[in-house]
Formats: sequence, C-alpha cells, structure tokens
Amino acid sequence: MTGTAPTHRLQRLLAPRSVAVVGGAAAERVVQQCLALGFDGPIWPVHPTRPTIAGVPCVPSLADLPGVPDAAFLGVNRHATIEAMHTLRTIGVGGAVCYGSGFAESGHDQLQDDLLAAAGDVPFFGPNCYGFVNTFDRVALWPDEHGCARHERGVAIVSQSGNVAVNLTFQQRGLRLGSMITVGNQASLGTEDAVAALLTDDRITAIGMFLEAVRDPQQFAAVALRAAERGVPLVALQTGRSEAGARIATSHTGSMAGRAAAYDALFARYGVATVRTPAELLETLKLLDTGGPLRGHRVVSLSCSGGEASLVADRSEATALVFEPFSTEHRERIEGTLTELVSVSNPFDYHTFMWDDREAMTSTFTAVVDGPQDVTMLVLDAPPSPANDPSAWYTAADAFADAASATGRRAVVVATLAECINQPFQAHLVERGITALLGLGEALTALDAAASLGQRSTALAHAPVVEPGATRMLDEAGAKQRLAAWGIAVPVGRVVHGEHVVAAAHEVGFPVTLKALGHAHKSEAGAVKVGLRDDAALADALASMPATPSGFLVEATVADVVAEVLVTVRRDAPIGWLVTLGHGGVLTELWSDVTHLLAPVTAADVRLALEHLRSAPLLHGFRGRAAADLDALAALVVTLTDSVVGSDVVEVELNPVLVGANGATAVDALLIVEDPS
Repeated sequence: MTGTAPTHRLQRLLAPRSVAVVGGAAAERVVQQCLALGFDGPIWPVHPTRPTIAGVPCVPSLADLPGVPDAAFLGVNRHATIEAMHTLRTIGVGGAVCYGSGFAESGHDQLQDDLLAAAGDVPFFGPNCYGFVNTFDRVALWPDEHGCARHERGVAIVSQSGNVAVNLTFQQRGLRLGSMITVGNQASLGTEDAVAALLTDDRITAIGMFLEAVRDPQQFAAVALRAAERGVPLVALQTGRSEAGARIATSHTGSMAGRAAAYDALFARYGVATVRTPAELLETLKLLDTGGPLRGHRVVSLSCSGGEASLVADRSEATALVFEPFSTEHRERIEGTLTELVSVSNPFDYHTFMWDDREAMTSTFTAVVDGPQDVTMLVLDAPPSPANDPSAWYTAADAFADAASATGRRAVVVATLAECINQPFQAHLVERGITALLGLGEALTALDAAASLGQRSTALAHAPVVEPGATRMLDEAGAKQRLAAWGIAVPVGRVVHGEHVVAAAHEVGFPVTLKALGHAHKSEAGAVKVGLRDDAALADALASMPATPSGFLVEATVADVVAEVLVTVRRDAPIGWLVTLGHGGVLTELWSDVTHLLAPVTAADVRLALEHLRSAPLLHGFRGRAAADLDALAALVVTLTDSVVGSDVVEVELNPVLVGANGATAVDALLIVEDPS
C-alpha cells in the first residue's frame, strides 16, 4: 500500500517554519543539526521526562505542543511511531519523517499499512528513513552527522539509502550540495514525490537519485518530463542490478528492484543520465551545477604528457565522447603558437616547453579552446602536500581560465587522481570560473552523462505493465499462428506427423526446414535441420531427429538472408514492456550483443536502437554484402510490440528474425501467455 501527496503540499514539510521532534537521542541530534544550520523557527522537542533536549525546552507530549508544527520528526520505535502519527494527523501537521524501522523492510507489511492509515492525508518520508537536510532553508530533520554546508543555490540528491546519503554529504569534491532527502521504504512519499517537490525550487540546479527501485514508473516518467521542461537535469545511480544486489535491495527497503535493462531503458526514454558509482554521481552533478548539460559529445583534451593523452583516449572508449581531429584551419592556428617540435592532435599533448610561462600557455590554450568542440578538458594533477610548491600548476590553471574567459567556451580541469586537486586549488579554480573534475574515469563519465542529458529516446509515454499470474508456453506452430494473425511474416509451413513429412515438404516446396515440435531449444536437441533440398536429405534429417509426440513442422526455408536478429518483448514489472533487439541465431547468448527499449516504439526508435549494436555493420552491407531491409525489420518490431502490449502475452521471443535485402521473416518463435485456468 502506498500513497502520494500533491507537490505543493510538500513545501510545508520540506521548508517548515516550525518543527516538532519526538524521541530521545535521535531527536536530540535533529535539534542540534537544525540549530547548527541556523534554523530560525520554533523547535519543539517532545519527551515525557526530559526538561530540555540540546538546550531547548521540552513538552511532555504532542498534545502539549504550543502550536501546530509544519514538520515533525519521529525518532521513536515503530509502535510509538504509529501512535504519534495518529496524533499529528488530528492536529494538522504539515508532514513528518519516520525514522523508525521494523516495517515492510523486515516483513511487517501490516505495521506499514497501519502507519499509512494513522497518517491519513499527512505526507511523510519513511519509515526506515533518515529524513532530509535543506540548507537553502536552514533545516535538517536528520538524526546523524552530515557534511552539507549552507548554500543559496546548488544541487539536490534523493536517496533510498540513509547511510549512502550520509556518505554522500561528506564529499570533499567542491559540490554545492544544498539538499539531501532520504525516502526509506517509500510508504507515503517516494523518490518521484521528492523530485517533483524539488523541481518547484528555482535554487536547485540539478537533481541526483540513488535508487534501489522505482516505486511508480508512470509517475517517474511524468516527473522526468517535467524536469526536462524546466531544464533541471536528472542523474540516476540505480543499484540492485545484480541478483545479489536485487535481493539486498528488497530486504533493505522492502522495494523490489527490477532488471537492470528495464531501468536503463526507462532512464534513456526520458532523458535521465545514468552513472554507476557514487563518485560518478557527485562529479556529474558538479559539472551540471556549474554549467548545465553539454551541447554534444565533442571533446578536446589538453595535457602536457603523451601518457596522459593515451589514458584519456583509452578510458574514453567506454563512452560516447568523440575526440575529433582538428580541422586544418584550427590546427594551423594552434601550430602558430608552438614550436615545430610539438605535433598537434586530439587528445593534444602540448609538451612542457612552455611550462610555467603563463603568456605562452594562454596563447596556445586560447587557440585550442576556440574551436567547434562542446568542451575542452585540461588534464592537470597538482602536488597537494604543503611540502610541495604548486605555483607552476596554478599558472597552468590560470592560463586555461584566461583562455576560457577570452573565448566564452566551456572548459574543465580534470585530475587523473582525485587527491591531486586539493581544496585550496579547487577554491582557486572556482574563483576563476573553472570546474575541477576529480578522477579521470569519473570525469569522462560525467562529461558523457552531461552530453547525453535530455536526449530522450522517444516522445511517447511508455505503457504500464502488470505482473502475470500463471503462465503457459505455446509450441512454435501455435506461436507462429499468432504472429501471422498479427501481420508478422513467418515461413509457409505445415504441422504433420512423421509419415506425412515428405508430402508436406512437396506441398510447401523445397528447400525446406524440418523441426521436431515440443523442444524449447531445438538446436541443442538436434531437433532442427535447415535447407533440406530433396526427399533423401529430408528422410535422413527425419531419421536423426529425437522422437516427439507433438509432430513436426515443415517450413519453406528462407533464402534471402543478410542478418539474423533477436527480437523479444516481455513484461518487466514494475517498469514496463521491455523490447530487446540483438544479434540473433544460435550464438545470441555468446555474443550478448543487445539493446533495449520500452514499449511502445516507433520505427525511428527501432532504427536508432539497432545502431547501438556491435553487429550493426552487418545490417548495412558488411564487406560488400547487400544491406538489410531495415524498414521491414523496424515494421516487424513495431507490429509485434503493438500487438503484444496489453494482451495476454507475457513474453515473445523471435530468434532469429531473418532480415534479407527485401523483407524480414520470423523463423523461430517462443511465446508465453497467461493461463486463464
């Protein structure tokens, strides 16, 4: 059972003018954190025996409060939390944080339902939740230490994990982290509600999400679209992607983590950037906070070492970043600032001939930065120890900042090792208007993410999905009957018993393909023979096949084949109907060359997705072969998806679809449907 609250109602909770805190040690820490941030509204601690908490006078019960609090923190056990929530509801509290655990995350679903019933229309974070820090409004309903400094503008993060949230607040990366919200079990308010509320705050420049599961994918989609409309970038770090991780996520917050592919497709569909580590999340948010998304993926890299240039090139292979060669005109301008000993390429090793010469470095850097690229990065690792003299590295940074200022172009400093840009150096770069990205891998991921933001895969909202009940599998012949009824091309064929195989082959016309029905994996079972050209070959194939009571499928062999493609559509609750495209045939599992979309899809979506495959060159006329009929393939995928979504189908797998120079035919099919019995 879950609930949601209108976004405008959350402002009273997230930016309260008065706060009540209930409990002992945890409540005391909340009072301390509010005072430390400079919260100037009344704080009302509630404790039955203590006269004060953190120096603030207590009242013995919620009934004794001198006013109605905008927000309340409940730092008591689960049963007392339910009782307190009932009282808060009767007095009209604006919202609450439920710190206590022992609800759905530990299998006590009824207690969580009781908490929701007690709350009624009162929105709350949790249970099993750390609450939030809002430095913009100087309030922290937060029962622990945190590292958030006071900011007037910056980024926000929403986290399902309280401890991960604590760790993120301790970052020393120069990120203006102004707000941290944890949602715990998401019984009342979920990640989507928190993000929606943050989107109403003009002080927030970007929003990060640490997700174990999306509670309401349709609401998530609506919020992501709203973020895109408002120009507020969203960045997601989703865990529970492995089997072990999914089990941990389920036990942690009571939320079922879905398959990684479905989440990736969801984020891609709505222009949400994705990262894989907390450091990548922080660096991406920092880049977005200090300049927003990049216009594209074109990057120029500057470094004074060939080794660094090689590192940049190597580490970028896993991204979509593009290091285009300089144009002739651009290269000649750069060469005009250098000696003949320096070769100009991208990534660009400018050597150390000009090291510590600010005028010479500024001249070269200005020529480099003043180009068509979307961002220029300067690889710069400075000595962080007080025992070293970093002045020459400050000179390089200032020359780079001068170049960025003169050209008005986007520029970032990148340290290959995070510890090599210490806090004084970070502060100097900020003063010069330059973002310092810490860690080469994290920096490249951040640049890639910032370039991908807002590039939605489609304008269509994705279709909702429900978990199926009992299921049954159709045999291949039955599956193909369905496909044909939907308008999908399948080979002409007949289902017969063994004694009628030869007659069926003559009726269909040689060459034929013979399949023994009743085997899910026909190739492994020796239950399929392709391209049989006469009666003798057919008889030999029949004799070699395993016995089957289900009969045989005799089909015309498809001769026009450019490529074999895997096409599947399956329910992937709670996210949606997952469409998978990939390299097909018997080696599908070996190559693992797949890409994913959420239904519904358009022909343009399909064609774009196919380009993400490593095997995409096979579709375009590889080594002189004919090009595949991509229009026919895209039409097949769209037809299949439209036919399956909302039907009794649980999963359909076509492997392979044989795509020829003219047409696309599903020659093998697996179909699982709901069993109404």
